Formats: sequence, C-alpha cells, structure tokens
Amino acid sequence: MFDFSKKMAFGLDLSDRSLKIVQFKKQKGEFSLSGFATQDISSGLIQNGEIKKEKELASVLKSALAEAKKRGVTGNRVVCNLPEEKVFIRVIQLPRMKEEEIAQAIRWEVEAHIPMSINEVYMDWQVIEPIVVSSKHIDVLIAAAPRDLVDSYSSFLKRGGLHPIALEPESVAVVRSLIKSKDHKPSVIIDLGATGTNCVVFAAEAIRFTSHIRASGRLFTEAIEKDLKVSEKEANQLKIKIGLDKTKKQGKVYRALKPIVNDLAKQISEYIDFYEENKVAQIILCGGDSLLINLPFELESALKIPVKLGNPLEGILEKIVLPKKEILAYNTAIGLALGNY
Repeated sequence: MFDFSKKMAFGLDLSDRSLKIVQFKKQKGEFSLSGFATQDISSGLIQNGEIKKEKELASVLKSALAEAKKRGVTGNRVVCNLPEEKVFIRVIQLPRMKEEEIAQAIRWEVEAHIPMSINEVYMDWQVIEPIVVSSKHIDVLIAAAPRDLVDSYSSFLKRGGLHPIALEPESVAVVRSLIKSKDHKPSVIIDLGATGTNCVVFAAEAIRFTSHIRASGRLFTEAIEKDLKVSEKEANQLKIKIGLDKTKKQGKVYRALKPIVNDLAKQISEYIDFYEENKVAQIILCGGDSLLINLPFELESALKIPVKLGNPLEGILEKIVLPKKEILAYNTAIGLALGNY
C-alpha cells in the first residue's frame, strides 16, 4: 500500500521509542536474513506516531544505518511503516460492478467511513474475498492515511538519505510476517509494544478489522513501579525476569500486572464479539512486550481461545542469527522487508 516503486529494499520499523531495520535475500525461492539493526529514539522526537523533530530524527536514522551497513544491510531503498493509530483501515461492501467503476464508488463511500476529507488523505484499496460469498456485493479493503503524515515520513526518510519505495500500515506488515499460509484460520493478532498495542482481525486471507488498544509495555512497567515502590529501571527488570509468574517475589509482580492483563483480555473480547462474521480460532501475540512470562496462559484462561506467540521468521533461513528474545520485537520490520518481494 502507498507504493512508489518495486525494487529491492529493507524494512524500517519506526516507533516513538525505537527504530528497527531488517533486510532479506531471496535465492532459489528461499528467504534468508541478510542483516538487521536497532536504535533507541530519544523522547520527544516522535510523539504518538507523529514526527516532531525531523532533523534530530534523521541524525538518529543515519547512525542506525551506519550500524546496519556493518551488519549486512545494503542499498538505500526502504519500506517503512505508518503508525497504526493514524491510519484508517476498513472493509466496505459495494454492489457488484466493473473494476473501473470501483475507484469512483470508493471515493463516495470513504467520506462516510473516515473522519477526514477525501482530499486530505492518500488512499489505497483492494478487492478481497468475502467471508460469506454473495452474488450481490463485493468486499473492498480500504487504507487511508493523512497526507501530512505520509508527506512528513517521506520527507524524513529522504533527509536520512533513503529512497522510500512504499509506506505501509503496521497491521499490513504484521499480518504478512505472521500469516504465510493461504488456509489460515480466522485469527486475532495482538501486537503488544512499548507504547501501544494494535489489534488485527484476519480472516479469509485479508485484514477485516484493526484497532488500537490501551495496553503497553510502559503500562506494565509503571504498574510494577507504583505497586512495589521501585525505580523504573528495577520495575522493568522485574517485568522481564518475573512477569506473570505468581510464584516469584511473593506474587507481588503478578498482582501488579494482573489488572492490566484483565483489561487487555476484556478489550480483546469486545473486538471478538464485534467481529461476528466468523468464529475466531486463535489469538497470536507479537511485539516486544508479548514475551511477558505467562502472558499467553493468562489470556487463554480469560478468553477460552487458544493463544500463542507468533514466529515471524518461520520458513526463513537464519544465516545471520537474530536473538530469539528479540525476534518478536522485529515483527513489523520483518513484515515490511518481506513486502518487498
């Protein structure tokens, strides 16, 4: 989506707190990891997905690229993500019509589905398989992003010395990295990051629904910090080492985290109930904070639906080893890099 050309590129995942770079090689039909890198981003350079200080952020990017080059990343063509909370993704139904008529019909429909004027957004769309086959209508997946947001990301990337060939919503990249078989079950993907969580409903080979959830790794850390009266650094260490293991530290960390996990489960349940067209068969967790110890067990117990950690490197040769504890944090970057092929 939002493609500019179709030449080889690496994936760049940009968030408020960090950036991650991944590149693959494809030989004889097989993918192999050729390089990766990550770099922290200082607070205030990006806020809620919006670039606030382009010059300083471009400097961070150049530093990360220098490190990435040492690790096997080549070229300057990039596929970058757009923040999910700023992108509007919807599935709409239209009467059956000729393909050349769809674009015009979508312009009228989009106005009713997004809180912006059609002239203020860049838009992309594709006809997708319907959940229920009908001779009367077609399903169309629409993605729209504010023009000023897309232009700011494009400007930043060029300032960093890169050539953007595509900008994609995070959910598109996440689905691509985790769901590779065409007969995949209806699934909910929960991308749990440091500053926010995205929920994606996927069925019949297409995204059906996306939403932003009020849960994050930062909230986990803050809860431990507050309840146990420890520093942010110690709270983060307890989150990583103990997580939801109720047998450790007299269950204090578990009790600090449980209300947030309960709220997360409640929100997921509401989205599953909202999506009535097909029964959700599983929940897939990804993102750096999905590695919270016992999180899959706690969510599965609450939701009564199988929950598992995703594997974005499934079917990919790891000639360069990406640490297992970091794989899910690279999920979006992996999906962006795969979108180049």
